[in-house]
Amino acid sequence: IEYISYTNMILTTLAITSLGLISSVVGKNLVKDTGYGRVQSIDFMTSDCKDCGMTLLGQVSVKICGALEGEPCCAVVNIAGFDQSFHEGSVDSFGGAKLQECQNFNIGINSLESFDVTVYHQGMDDVRLDWIQVVTESLAIKCSIGILMEDTTSFKPT
Repeated sequence: IEYISYTNMILTTLAITSLGLISSVVGKNLVKDTGYGRVQSIDFMTSDCKDCGMTLLGQVSVKICGALEGEPCCAVVNIAGFDQSFHEGSVDSFGGAKLQECQNFNIGINSLESFDVTVYHQGMDDVRLDWIQVVTESLAIKCSIGILMEDTTSFKPT
């Protein structure tokens, strides 16, 4: 792990594995005692390739774990809600009520080793996602995915 300090910013970079990983954390005033903060949005980058996007015939769901108190995890089922999202080469950002029980979910942990995110795909239309990013009020955690998610698939960056 490499910490590079900028004016009120910390950049953490981890080594990349062949299956995917938590690739970076960018945040301001990261304090070990307060954890990573409350989830404000979840962003996805859909790969820019033929047939990498997804239509209404597919669903993407997410589980985030890292709370110190209460429920240890939250889940968002069908985050796009059958809206036209996940187009090739685009970033989709979901916030507010679209986050369901993950809206303002408090990631109280303060180490990437304790943070956990799983992306689920269900349906007839496949999708290839480059990355997922969980954004709190104080930082963003980006995890590489880089695989084709088909039928009923789950992926957990390591």
